[in-house]
Amino acid sequence: MFDLIGDIHGYAAELEALLDKLGYEKRGGIWQHPERRVIFLGDFVDRGPQQFETVNIARAMVEAGHALAVLGNHEFNAVAWATPDPQHPSEYLRPHTAKNRQQHQAFLHQVGEDSPQHRDMIEWFKTLPVYLELDDLRVVHAC
Repeated sequence: MFDLIGDIHGYAAELEALLDKLGYEKRGGIWQHPERRVIFLGDFVDRGPQQFETVNIARAMVEAGHALAVLGNHEFNAVAWATPDPQHPSEYLRPHTAKNRQQHQAFLHQVGEDSPQHRDMIEWFKTLPVYLELDDLRVVHAC
């Protein structure tokens, strides 16, 4: 059985409170449930005060097999923001306009744009599938 959680947007404290309410326990630094797993529906970043912590909670759960996750549009945008455009090497796949920077600024500020942790998170985002097709369930972030 799965618990579906989406649009966390950097609110790690609220995510942890929700996991606790759903009966998950933190063991060895990783949230887990004896019978269920989470499916994260994307949008881990942008907006809230705990970008780094939010990604780390979800990533640890996924890597330990206690959760699955799909790519949200905010992770897609983060990857595009950090990826040079191969057709125009001085530009990026997501233009660095004032509007795009404002939307993405909370994440960039908290993780440090182009820092090792920023690059590591971008690489993890790239591993997330766009959708999951399970036996009785299909999951996608609407973007």
